[in-house]
Amino acid sequence: MQTVLAADMMRDGFRNYQGELLPTYLVNGGQYNLSTSVYAQVLPWLVFGKSIWVTRGTSVLISLLAALAIGLLLKNNLKSKYAFAGILILCITPAWFLHSRTAFEVVMAVSFYAAFLYCYLQYRQGKLKYLFTAVGFGALSFYSYSPAQLVVAVTALALLITDIRSHIKNWKTVLISLGIAVLLAVPYVRFIILHPEENLRHLQILDSYWIQAIPFSEKLGIYFMEYLKMLNPLYWFMPNQVDLERHIMKDYGHLLLWTLPFYVLGFGVMLRKIAKPEYRLFLIATLAAPAGAAMAGIAVTRSLFMVIPAVMLTAIGLDQLMQWIEKVKVPRKVLIGIIFVGLSVYSGFMLRDALVNGALWYDDYGLGGQQYGAKQVFGEIKTMLEENPKQEIFISPSWANGTDVTARFFFDGPLPFEMGSIDTYLFEMKEINPDKIFILIPEELAKARASNKFKKIEPFKTLDYPNGEPGFYFAHLQYVDHVNDVFAEEQKVRLTLTEADVVDPQGRALKVSMPNLDMGEAKNVFDGDGSSLVRTLDTNPMRLEIRPVDAIALNQVSIRIGGTASTVTIRLIPADGSAEQVLVKQAPESNDIRDIVFTLDQLVMVEQISIEILNLHDGERAHVHLWEVSLN
Repeated sequence: MQTVLAADMMRDGFRNYQGELLPTYLVNGGQYNLSTSVYAQVLPWLVFGKSIWVTRGTSVLISLLAALAIGLLLKNNLKSKYAFAGILILCITPAWFLHSRTAFEVVMAVSFYAAFLYCYLQYRQGKLKYLFTAVGFGALSFYSYSPAQLVVAVTALALLITDIRSHIKNWKTVLISLGIAVLLAVPYVRFIILHPEENLRHLQILDSYWIQAIPFSEKLGIYFMEYLKMLNPLYWFMPNQVDLERHIMKDYGHLLLWTLPFYVLGFGVMLRKIAKPEYRLFLIATLAAPAGAAMAGIAVTRSLFMVIPAVMLTAIGLDQLMQWIEKVKVPRKVLIGIIFVGLSVYSGFMLRDALVNGALWYDDYGLGGQQYGAKQVFGEIKTMLEENPKQEIFISPSWANGTDVTARFFFDGPLPFEMGSIDTYLFEMKEINPDKIFILIPEELAKARASNKFKKIEPFKTLDYPNGEPGFYFAHLQYVDHVNDVFAEEQKVRLTLTEADVVDPQGRALKVSMPNLDMGEAKNVFDGDGSSLVRTLDTNPMRLEIRPVDAIALNQVSIRIGGTASTVTIRLIPADGSAEQVLVKQAPESNDIRDIVFTLDQLVMVEQISIEILNLHDGERAHVHLWEVSLN
C-alpha cells in the first residue's frame, strides 16, 4: 500500500488523489491514515521500483531505530553492562519479531517513539539539545499511525508535568522546543482544516463506542475497560485468541512467557527508583502505550508501543539479576557470553520456526486469516499475460484487504484484467468469452455452482495454499441456456419493497417501504443517530416509500449518504391533492459522509415522501448506503 501511494504521489507531483500538495495523510481503505510510512518509501521506489523486499526492507531499516534506542537507553542512561541484551530481547519479542517484517506503519511509529524516549532522557540527563531531536521523533511517530497520536500526546503531557522543575530550569530550551513542536503541528492543523470530519469518520469506520448513542460516562467506562485489558500481563505474555491470526505467532504470547520473571523484577526495580527520571520514563511509557488503542478496542497492532517499555523493563530485570550473580564471584565475561549465546540461539530457533512452520500455523488463508496469495496469484497472471497479452482474466478480490491496491503493486498502469466478485456474473447477465479465465477462491466457486446459472464450470488449474488445500481455482464458465428467464424472475423479487413501522425522533409514526437489506434495518434511518446506517443487499438505486400515519408539515428533507457520486431524488405528495413536487440533487464523489439537504419554498403538508438514491458509478446490482433521513 505505502509503495503504491508513494509512486502515485510522485507521478502526480507530490499530490494525493484529492490534489493536495505534500499531503499530511493519504487515503488507505477509505480513510486518511497513512503519512510518514508513505514518504519513507519514496526514495526506495525511485531507486529500486516496486519490490516486496525493498518495501519491507525499508521498514526493517527504520525499525533498527527501536533496537538502537533500547541499546543506548541501557548503555548511556542506565549504565547497564548488559545493554546488548536489550537489543536481543527486542529481537525475540514475538509481537516485534512478526510485525517488524511486515512494513506495517505501526512499526515505524513505535520505532520513532523509542527514539523519542531516548532523546528525551538524554535531555533530562543534561544534554539539552537532545530535546529538539526528541520533538522531531515524537512528531514522526505522531504522523506515522493514528493511535500514536494519543500515545505521543499522553507521554508528552506526563513528561511535562512530572519533570516540570527541570523544564522551568531549562526554559529557553523548552521554549525553542515548543516552537519546533508548533511548526511540526502545522501539517496536522492544515489536515484538520481541510478534513474537519475525518477523525469522526475514522471512529465510524472502526465502529468505535465513542460514536454510539450512550452516555458519556458509559463511554469513559468502556474506554478504561479496554485500556486495562491492554495493561493485563495475561494478554501480553500468554497465547491469546483475541487478535487476528495474522497478528499472532502460534503458541507464543506477544511477549515471551519465560521473560515474565525478568519483567516483574525490572518493574520492581523501576518502582524502587521511581524518583529518577530514567526509571520513571518507563512507567509513563507503559501507562501511555494503550491510550490510543483503547479508543477503538484491544488489538496488538494498536498497542504495539507496549513492546518498548516491556523490553526495557525485562532488560532492567535481567541486569539486576546479573549484578546479584556477579556478587558470588561469577566473572562478568562469562555471564555476557551465556546471555549473548542463549538469546542468539533462541532468536535462531524462532526464525527457523517462523520460516519452516509459520505458513502452517493456521488454516485460514483468506480474508479473516493470513490473506495469502498475492505474490503467487499475480505472478501467475503475469505469466499468462506474457504468453497471451489479449487473454481475458477475471479475479475475485475477496481473499484480502485492499486487493485492488495490492494488484497495482505488481502491475503498473491500468490493471490488465478484471477484478470483482463472482456476484457480478450472478446478479446480471454478462457476455462471457468461452476462453475467459475466472480465478475464484473456494467460496466463490461454490457460490457459482450453487447458483444453478452455469452449465459449465471447468477448473483447469489450482494454486494451493501452503497446507496443500486449493486456494485459487482457474476456471472457464458458461451460462445455462435459459439464464435470461432466471435473471428476470430474480429482478421481480429484488424490486419488491418490504414495509416496516418506525417512529422518528419527533415521535411521528411512519410506514416505510425499502428494498431488501444486508445491513441494518429501517429504524436506523429514522433514529436521529448519524452513525447508524442501512445498506441494500443488491439494489441500485435504493428506493424508500415513506407514508406518515398522519400527514406531516414539511419544510426540509435531509438525507445522509456516503461518498459515492450519487443522484438523489425526492417526490412529495401533498395531502391536499395538489401536484406532486419533484426535487433532484447531484452529489459528486467525496471522501466524507455528507448530508444532502432539500429546502422547500414553503411549508407543505404531505402524505407520502418517495426517496431514490442512485450510485452513479455502480450497476443495478450494487450496495447503496443510507445513514439518516430527517423530515423537518
